[in-house]
Amino acid sequence: MDGRPAGIDSAYHGDAMTTLRTVFLACLALTPMAAQAQTHAPAEDRPGRIVLVPMSVERPAGAGWALVRRTDTDLTFLHPADKEHNSLVAIASGKVPDKRLRSTDELAALLRKDLKEKTDPRRFEVFAEEVRPDAAPDRKCVRYRQQARDLAAIGADGKAQLIDLYGQVCLHPADEGILLAVTLSERAPADGAGKQNIAEMAERFFRGMRAHAPLKGRDWQPLAEQGDANAQVWLARTLMQTNELEEAIVWLGRAADKGHVDAQALLGLSYLTGRAVTRSPEDALKWLRMAAEKSYPKAEGLLGLTLITAAEVRNEEEGRRWVRKAAADGDPFGQALLGELLLFGKAGMEKNETEGAAWVRNASEQGEAKAQYMLAGLLYNGIGSAKDPVQSRFWLDLAAAQGHPEARKLLEQARRASRPAPVPTPAESK
Repeated sequence: MDGRPAGIDSAYHGDAMTTLRTVFLACLALTPMAAQAQTHAPAEDRPGRIVLVPMSVERPAGAGWALVRRTDTDLTFLHPADKEHNSLVAIASGKVPDKRLRSTDELAALLRKDLKEKTDPRRFEVFAEEVRPDAAPDRKCVRYRQQARDLAAIGADGKAQLIDLYGQVCLHPADEGILLAVTLSERAPADGAGKQNIAEMAERFFRGMRAHAPLKGRDWQPLAEQGDANAQVWLARTLMQTNELEEAIVWLGRAADKGHVDAQALLGLSYLTGRAVTRSPEDALKWLRMAAEKSYPKAEGLLGLTLITAAEVRNEEEGRRWVRKAAADGDPFGQALLGELLLFGKAGMEKNETEGAAWVRNASEQGEAKAQYMLAGLLYNGIGSAKDPVQSRFWLDLAAAQGHPEARKLLEQARRASRPAPVPTPAESK
Protein backbone atom coordinates (compact mmCIF):
# COMPACT_ATOMS: atom_id res chain seq x y z
CA MET A 1 0.00 0.00 0.00
CA ASP A 2 2.70 2.53 0.91
CA GLY A 3 5.88 0.71 -0.02
CA ARG A 4 6.16 -0.80 3.46
CA PRO A 5 5.04 -4.39 4.08
CA ALA A 6 1.63 -4.58 5.68
CA GLY A 7 2.45 -8.07 6.93
CA ILE A 8 5.53 -9.27 8.76
CA ASP A 9 8.27 -6.66 8.41
CA SER A 10 11.60 -7.35 10.09
CA ALA A 11 12.25 -3.63 10.51
CA TYR A 12 9.51 -3.53 13.14
CA HIS A 13 9.89 -7.00 14.60
CA GLY A 14 13.64 -7.38 15.05
CA ASP A 15 15.50 -6.57 18.23
CA ALA A 16 15.32 -3.06 19.64
CA MET A 17 18.60 -1.97 18.11
CA THR A 18 17.58 -3.11 14.63
CA THR A 19 14.32 -1.22 14.99
CA LEU A 20 16.12 1.96 16.01
CA ARG A 21 18.57 1.81 13.13
CA THR A 22 15.82 1.35 10.55
CA VAL A 23 15.23 4.28 8.23
CA PHE A 24 11.53 5.07 8.17
CA LEU A 25 9.95 6.65 5.11
CA ALA A 26 7.12 9.16 5.29
CA CYS A 27 5.49 9.12 1.88
CA LEU A 28 2.03 10.53 2.43
CA ALA A 29 0.78 13.61 0.64
CA LEU A 30 -2.77 14.20 1.80
CA THR A 31 -5.25 15.82 -0.57
CA PRO A 32 -6.91 18.96 0.82
CA MET A 33 -10.63 18.53 1.39
CA ALA A 34 -13.61 20.71 2.15
CA ALA A 35 -13.81 21.37 5.87
CA GLN A 36 -17.50 22.17 6.16
CA ALA A 37 -19.26 19.96 8.70
CA GLN A 38 -16.03 18.05 9.37
CA THR A 39 -14.88 17.28 12.86
CA HIS A 40 -11.19 17.58 13.65
CA ALA A 41 -9.09 16.51 16.59
CA PRO A 42 -8.02 19.00 19.25
CA ALA A 43 -4.85 20.86 18.33
CA GLU A 44 -3.26 19.97 21.64
CA ASP A 45 -1.62 16.61 22.32
CA ARG A 46 -2.70 15.55 25.77
CA PRO A 47 -0.88 12.84 27.72
CA GLY A 48 -2.03 9.47 26.52
CA ARG A 49 -3.31 10.70 23.12
CA ILE A 50 -1.20 11.69 20.13
CA VAL A 51 -2.61 13.77 17.28
CA LEU A 52 -1.52 13.01 13.70
CA VAL A 53 -2.80 14.64 10.51
CA PRO A 54 -5.57 12.15 9.60
CA MET A 55 -6.30 10.72 13.07
CA SER A 56 -5.40 10.64 16.75
CA VAL A 57 -4.23 7.56 18.63
CA GLU A 58 -4.12 6.55 22.29
CA ARG A 59 -0.90 5.11 23.66
CA PRO A 60 -0.97 1.32 24.11
CA ALA A 61 -2.17 0.37 27.56
CA GLY A 62 0.34 -0.54 30.27
CA ALA A 63 3.81 0.58 31.29
CA GLY A 64 7.05 0.10 29.39
CA TRP A 65 5.99 1.35 25.94
CA ALA A 66 8.37 3.78 24.25
CA LEU A 67 7.39 6.16 21.45
CA VAL A 68 10.22 5.53 18.98
CA ARG A 69 8.92 7.18 15.81
CA ARG A 70 6.53 10.03 15.03
CA THR A 71 5.81 12.06 11.89
CA ASP A 72 2.75 14.04 10.80
CA THR A 73 1.13 10.84 9.53
CA ASP A 74 2.51 7.85 11.44
CA LEU A 75 3.96 6.68 14.71
CA THR A 76 5.57 3.58 16.20
CA PHE A 77 5.60 2.36 19.80
CA LEU A 78 8.01 -0.31 21.01
CA HIS A 79 7.87 -2.42 24.16
CA PRO A 80 11.21 -4.23 24.58
CA ALA A 81 11.13 -7.77 25.96
CA ASP A 82 11.32 -8.05 29.73
CA LYS A 83 10.39 -10.59 32.42
CA GLU A 84 6.67 -10.05 31.86
CA HIS A 85 6.49 -9.27 28.14
CA ASN A 86 7.83 -10.52 24.88
CA SER A 87 8.90 -7.82 22.42
CA LEU A 88 5.85 -5.80 21.25
CA VAL A 89 5.38 -3.24 18.49
CA ALA A 90 2.35 -0.98 17.84
CA ILE A 91 2.07 1.13 14.68
CA ALA A 92 -0.48 3.66 13.41
CA SER A 93 -0.26 5.38 10.04
CA GLY A 94 -2.21 7.25 7.41
CA LYS A 95 -1.70 6.09 3.83
CA VAL A 96 -2.79 6.96 0.32
CA PRO A 97 -3.18 3.81 -1.82
CA ASP A 98 -2.33 3.76 -5.52
CA LYS A 99 -5.99 3.12 -6.31
CA ARG A 100 -8.98 4.74 -4.61
CA LEU A 101 -11.07 2.18 -2.72
CA ARG A 102 -14.80 2.38 -2.07
CA SER A 103 -15.77 -0.81 -0.24
CA THR A 104 -14.52 -3.26 2.35
CA ASP A 105 -14.36 -5.95 -0.35
CA GLU A 106 -11.94 -3.82 -2.38
CA LEU A 107 -9.95 -3.04 0.75
CA ALA A 108 -9.77 -6.73 1.70
CA ALA A 109 -8.62 -7.69 -1.80
CA LEU A 110 -5.87 -5.06 -1.73
CA LEU A 111 -4.77 -6.20 1.71
CA ARG A 112 -4.54 -9.87 0.66
CA LYS A 113 -2.49 -8.86 -2.38
CA ASP A 114 -0.26 -6.69 -0.24
CA LEU A 115 0.34 -9.43 2.31
CA LYS A 116 1.23 -11.90 -0.43
CA GLU A 117 3.60 -9.59 -2.30
CA LYS A 118 5.38 -7.95 0.61
CA THR A 119 5.99 -10.83 2.99
CA ASP A 120 9.37 -12.24 1.95
CA PRO A 121 9.07 -16.08 1.94
CA ARG A 122 12.83 -16.38 2.27
CA ARG A 123 12.63 -14.62 5.63
CA PHE A 124 9.15 -15.46 6.94
CA GLU A 125 7.29 -18.77 6.92
CA VAL A 126 3.61 -17.83 7.19
CA PHE A 127 1.57 -20.61 8.78
CA ALA A 128 -1.69 -18.76 9.51
CA GLU A 129 -3.40 -15.81 7.87
CA GLU A 130 -6.89 -14.34 8.08
CA VAL A 131 -8.42 -11.29 6.38
CA ARG A 132 -12.03 -10.38 7.12
CA PRO A 133 -14.25 -7.29 6.73
CA ASP A 134 -15.26 -5.61 9.97
CA ALA A 135 -18.91 -6.19 10.76
CA ALA A 136 -19.52 -2.67 12.07
CA PRO A 137 -22.14 -1.02 9.80
CA ASP A 138 -20.95 2.57 10.40
CA ARG A 139 -17.42 2.18 9.03
CA LYS A 140 -15.47 0.47 6.26
CA CYS A 141 -12.70 -1.52 7.91
CA VAL A 142 -10.87 -4.81 7.43
CA ARG A 143 -9.28 -6.84 10.21
CA TYR A 144 -6.41 -9.22 9.62
CA ARG A 145 -4.07 -11.53 11.46
CA GLN A 146 -0.82 -13.06 10.30
CA GLN A 147 1.36 -15.58 12.13
CA ALA A 148 4.81 -16.53 10.89
CA ARG A 149 8.18 -17.96 11.81
CA ASP A 150 11.09 -15.59 11.38
CA LEU A 151 13.66 -17.83 9.73
CA ALA A 152 16.37 -15.23 10.29
CA ALA A 153 15.83 -15.04 14.06
CA ILE A 154 16.87 -18.27 15.76
CA GLY A 155 16.37 -18.54 19.50
CA ALA A 156 18.53 -20.27 22.10
CA ASP A 157 16.60 -23.47 21.41
CA GLY A 158 17.78 -23.41 17.79
CA LYS A 159 14.27 -22.73 16.46
CA ALA A 160 12.87 -19.76 14.56
CA GLN A 161 11.03 -17.20 16.65
CA LEU A 162 7.32 -16.58 16.12
CA ILE A 163 5.61 -13.35 15.14
CA ASP A 164 1.92 -12.81 15.82
CA LEU A 165 0.49 -9.71 14.14
CA TYR A 166 -3.00 -8.20 14.44
CA GLY A 167 -4.04 -5.38 12.10
CA GLN A 168 -6.91 -3.14 11.12
CA VAL A 169 -7.17 -0.95 7.99
CA CYS A 170 -10.08 1.48 7.49
CA LEU A 171 -11.20 3.85 4.78
CA HIS A 172 -11.18 7.34 6.24
CA PRO A 173 -14.85 8.23 6.90
CA ALA A 174 -14.33 11.77 5.54
CA ASP A 175 -12.14 10.89 2.54
CA GLU A 176 -12.01 7.34 1.22
CA GLY A 177 -8.81 8.20 -0.63
CA ILE A 178 -7.02 7.83 2.71
CA LEU A 179 -6.43 4.60 4.64
CA LEU A 180 -6.01 4.48 8.42
CA ALA A 181 -3.89 1.50 9.48
CA VAL A 182 -3.10 0.21 12.97
CA THR A 183 -1.20 -2.93 13.95
CA LEU A 184 0.02 -4.57 17.13
CA SER A 185 2.40 -7.53 17.10
CA GLU A 186 4.44 -9.76 19.37
CA ARG A 187 7.70 -11.62 18.87
CA ALA A 188 7.77 -14.82 20.95
CA PRO A 189 9.93 -17.93 21.40
CA ALA A 190 9.34 -20.89 19.09
CA ASP A 191 7.21 -22.67 21.68
CA GLY A 192 4.66 -19.86 21.33
CA ALA A 193 4.76 -19.03 25.01
CA GLY A 194 3.20 -15.57 24.81
CA LYS A 195 3.27 -13.67 28.08
CA GLN A 196 0.16 -11.56 27.49
CA ASN A 197 -3.16 -11.55 25.68
CA ILE A 198 -2.12 -9.98 22.38
CA ALA A 199 -5.59 -10.10 20.87
CA GLU A 200 -7.00 -8.08 23.77
CA MET A 201 -4.12 -5.59 23.68
CA ALA A 202 -4.59 -5.12 19.94
CA GLU A 203 -8.32 -4.56 20.33
CA ARG A 204 -7.73 -1.82 22.92
CA PHE A 205 -5.17 -0.15 20.67
CA PHE A 206 -7.52 -0.28 17.68
CA ARG A 207 -10.38 1.23 19.68
CA GLY A 208 -8.13 4.16 20.61
CA MET A 209 -7.81 5.32 16.98
CA ARG A 210 -10.13 8.19 15.98
CA ALA A 211 -10.34 9.74 12.52
CA HIS A 212 -10.59 13.48 12.01
CA ALA A 213 -10.45 15.96 9.15
CA PRO A 214 -7.12 15.33 7.41
CA LEU A 215 -6.09 18.92 6.87
CA LYS A 216 -2.48 20.16 6.70
CA GLY A 217 -0.70 23.48 6.80
CA ARG A 218 -2.57 26.32 5.10
CA ASP A 219 -5.56 24.02 4.57
CA TRP A 220 -6.62 25.16 8.06
CA GLN A 221 -6.81 28.83 7.03
CA PRO A 222 -10.45 28.92 5.82
CA LEU A 223 -11.65 27.51 9.14
CA ALA A 224 -9.29 29.79 11.05
CA GLU A 225 -10.68 32.84 9.25
CA GLN A 226 -14.19 31.72 10.20
CA GLY A 227 -13.16 31.98 13.86
CA ASP A 228 -12.47 28.31 14.68
CA ALA A 229 -9.95 28.54 17.55
CA ASN A 230 -8.74 25.00 17.04
CA ALA A 231 -7.99 25.65 13.35
CA GLN A 232 -6.23 28.87 14.32
CA VAL A 233 -3.83 26.87 16.51
CA TRP A 234 -3.16 24.29 13.80
CA LEU A 235 -2.45 27.11 11.36
CA ALA A 236 -0.19 28.90 13.84
CA ARG A 237 1.83 25.73 14.39
CA THR A 238 2.37 25.42 10.65
CA LEU A 239 3.45 29.04 10.38
CA MET A 240 5.96 28.56 13.19
CA GLN A 241 7.45 25.58 11.36
CA THR A 242 7.86 27.69 8.22
CA ASN A 243 9.31 30.58 10.28
CA GLU A 244 6.38 32.90 9.54
CA LEU A 245 6.44 33.92 13.17
CA GLU A 246 4.64 37.25 13.21
CA GLU A 247 1.56 35.81 11.50
CA ALA A 248 1.69 32.76 13.77
CA ILE A 249 1.57 34.97 16.86
CA VAL A 250 -1.49 36.78 15.50
CA TRP A 251 -3.40 33.51 15.13
CA LEU A 252 -2.25 32.27 18.52
CA GLY A 253 -3.44 35.50 20.10
CA ARG A 254 -6.89 35.14 18.54
CA ALA A 255 -7.24 31.56 19.76
CA ALA A 256 -5.83 32.39 23.20
CA ASP A 257 -8.35 35.19 23.63
CA LYS A 258 -11.08 32.60 23.03
CA GLY A 259 -9.70 30.50 25.90
CA HIS A 260 -7.96 27.80 23.81
CA VAL A 261 -5.51 26.23 26.26
CA ASP A 262 -2.94 25.12 23.70
CA ALA A 263 -2.85 28.61 22.20
CA GLN A 264 -2.38 30.09 25.65
CA ALA A 265 0.47 27.64 26.39
CA LEU A 266 2.22 28.34 23.08
CA LEU A 267 1.80 32.08 23.46
CA GLY A 268 3.20 31.89 26.99
CA LEU A 269 6.17 29.90 25.70
CA SER A 270 6.81 32.56 23.03
CA TYR A 271 6.91 35.28 25.66
CA LEU A 272 9.20 33.16 27.85
CA THR A 273 11.71 32.53 25.07
CA GLY A 274 11.31 35.78 23.14
CA ARG A 275 10.51 33.96 19.91
CA ALA A 276 8.49 36.23 17.58
CA VAL A 277 7.65 38.61 20.45
CA THR A 278 9.62 40.72 22.90
CA ARG A 279 10.63 38.49 25.79
CA SER A 280 8.39 39.09 28.80
CA PRO A 281 8.33 36.58 31.69
CA GLU A 282 5.40 38.54 33.13
CA ASP A 283 3.29 37.96 30.01
CA ALA A 284 4.49 34.37 29.85
CA LEU A 285 3.30 33.87 33.41
CA LYS A 286 -0.10 35.39 32.60
CA TRP A 287 -0.85 33.15 29.61
CA LEU A 288 0.64 29.98 31.08
CA ARG A 289 -1.29 30.41 34.31
CA MET A 290 -4.57 30.77 32.38
CA ALA A 291 -4.05 27.37 30.73
CA ALA A 292 -2.50 25.67 33.77
CA GLU A 293 -5.43 26.62 35.96
CA LYS A 294 -7.62 24.74 33.47
CA SER A 295 -5.50 21.63 34.24
CA TYR A 296 -3.73 21.63 30.88
CA PRO A 297 -0.57 19.55 31.58
CA LYS A 298 1.66 21.19 28.95
CA ALA A 299 1.01 24.62 30.48
CA GLU A 300 1.56 23.28 34.01
CA GLY A 301 5.09 22.17 33.15
CA LEU A 302 5.97 25.40 31.35
CA LEU A 303 4.52 27.47 34.20
CA GLY A 304 6.68 25.56 36.67
CA LEU A 305 9.76 26.18 34.52
CA THR A 306 8.99 29.91 34.31
CA LEU A 307 8.57 30.28 38.05
CA ILE A 308 11.81 28.40 38.71
CA THR A 309 14.09 29.92 36.06
CA ALA A 310 12.87 33.44 35.20
CA ALA A 311 14.38 35.88 37.69
CA GLU A 312 11.69 38.50 37.05
CA VAL A 313 8.91 36.23 38.37
CA ARG A 314 10.81 33.61 40.34
CA ASN A 315 8.84 31.70 42.98
CA GLU A 316 10.50 28.32 43.46
CA GLU A 317 7.96 27.02 45.94
CA GLU A 318 5.04 27.58 43.56
CA GLY A 319 7.16 26.40 40.64
CA ARG A 320 7.86 23.07 42.35
CA ARG A 321 4.13 22.55 42.90
CA TRP A 322 3.33 23.12 39.23
CA VAL A 323 6.17 20.87 38.06
CA ARG A 324 4.95 18.04 40.28
CA LYS A 325 1.39 18.52 39.06
CA ALA A 326 2.50 18.49 35.43
CA ALA A 327 4.47 15.28 35.99
CA ALA A 328 1.58 13.62 37.80
CA ASP A 329 -0.78 14.67 34.99
CA GLY A 330 1.44 12.92 32.45
CA ASP A 331 3.20 15.85 30.75
CA PRO A 332 6.53 14.50 29.43
CA PHE A 333 8.27 17.89 29.71
CA GLY A 334 7.10 18.21 33.32
CA GLN A 335 8.26 14.67 34.07
CA ALA A 336 11.70 15.33 32.59
CA LEU A 337 12.00 18.61 34.50
CA LEU A 338 10.95 17.03 37.79
CA GLY A 339 13.43 14.21 37.23
CA GLU A 340 16.24 16.70 36.66
CA LEU A 341 15.34 18.71 39.77
CA LEU A 342 15.34 15.56 41.89
CA LEU A 343 18.53 14.14 40.42
CA PHE A 344 20.52 17.26 41.22
CA GLY A 345 18.57 18.66 44.17
CA LYS A 346 17.76 21.89 42.31
CA ALA A 347 15.15 24.59 42.97
CA GLY A 348 14.95 23.70 46.64
CA MET A 349 14.13 20.04 46.07
CA GLU A 350 15.77 17.37 48.18
CA LYS A 351 18.07 15.21 46.05
CA ASN A 352 16.54 11.81 45.27
CA GLU A 353 18.25 9.94 42.43
CA THR A 354 15.91 6.96 42.48
CA GLU A 355 12.75 9.04 42.15
CA GLY A 356 14.43 11.37 39.69
CA ALA A 357 15.48 8.49 37.43
CA ALA A 358 11.93 7.09 37.51
CA TRP A 359 10.48 10.39 36.28
CA VAL A 360 13.13 10.66 33.57
CA ARG A 361 12.15 7.19 32.37
CA ASN A 362 8.47 8.16 32.28
CA ALA A 363 9.30 11.15 30.10
CA SER A 364 11.58 9.05 27.89
CA GLU A 365 8.80 6.59 27.19
CA GLN A 366 6.70 9.47 25.87
CA GLY A 367 9.37 10.49 23.37
CA GLU A 368 11.07 13.38 25.21
CA ALA A 369 14.53 13.48 23.56
CA LYS A 370 16.35 15.27 26.38
CA ALA A 371 14.97 12.77 28.89
CA GLN A 372 16.08 9.88 26.68
CA TYR A 373 19.61 11.27 26.59
CA MET A 374 19.60 11.72 30.37
CA LEU A 375 18.24 8.21 30.90
CA ALA A 376 21.01 6.78 28.72
CA GLY A 377 23.54 8.42 31.02
CA LEU A 378 21.79 7.23 34.17
CA LEU A 379 21.68 3.63 32.97
CA TYR A 380 25.27 3.68 31.72
CA ASN A 381 26.57 4.98 35.04
CA GLY A 382 24.12 3.22 37.37
CA ILE A 383 22.59 6.40 38.80
CA GLY A 384 19.14 5.93 40.32
CA SER A 385 18.98 2.39 38.95
CA ALA A 386 21.23 -0.56 38.16
CA LYS A 387 23.81 -0.24 35.39
CA ASP A 388 22.50 -1.48 32.05
CA PRO A 389 24.72 -0.67 29.02
CA VAL A 390 22.33 -2.35 26.59
CA GLN A 391 19.35 -0.24 27.68
CA SER A 392 21.62 2.80 27.82
CA ARG A 393 22.44 2.37 24.12
CA PHE A 394 18.75 1.83 23.34
CA TRP A 395 17.79 5.22 24.78
CA LEU A 396 20.86 6.94 23.34
CA ASP A 397 19.87 5.75 19.86
CA LEU A 398 16.34 7.02 20.40
CA ALA A 399 17.55 10.46 21.48
CA ALA A 400 19.89 10.66 18.50
CA ALA A 401 17.12 9.61 16.12
CA GLN A 402 15.14 12.64 17.34
CA GLY A 403 18.06 14.96 16.66
CA HIS A 404 19.51 15.39 20.15
CA PRO A 405 22.93 16.90 19.36
CA GLU A 406 24.92 15.39 22.23
CA ALA A 407 23.47 11.93 21.62
CA ARG A 408 24.40 12.17 17.94
CA LYS A 409 27.89 13.34 18.85
CA LEU A 410 28.47 10.38 21.17
CA LEU A 411 27.26 7.87 18.60
CA GLU A 412 29.46 9.41 15.92
CA GLN A 413 32.45 9.23 18.24
CA ALA A 414 31.65 5.58 18.95
CA ARG A 415 31.41 4.75 15.26
CA ARG A 416 34.75 6.36 14.59
CA ALA A 417 36.38 4.48 17.42
CA SER A 418 34.53 1.22 16.60
CA ARG A 419 33.76 0.62 20.23
CA PRO A 420 30.72 0.95 22.53
CA ALA A 421 29.60 4.55 22.99
CA PRO A 422 30.62 5.95 26.40
CA VAL A 423 27.84 7.91 28.04
CA PRO A 424 28.92 10.56 30.54
CA THR A 425 27.34 11.05 33.91
CA PRO A 426 24.35 13.39 33.40
CA ALA A 427 25.32 16.97 34.13
CA GLU A 428 23.10 19.80 35.24
CA SER A 429 21.58 21.87 32.45
CA LYS A 430 23.35 25.14 31.85
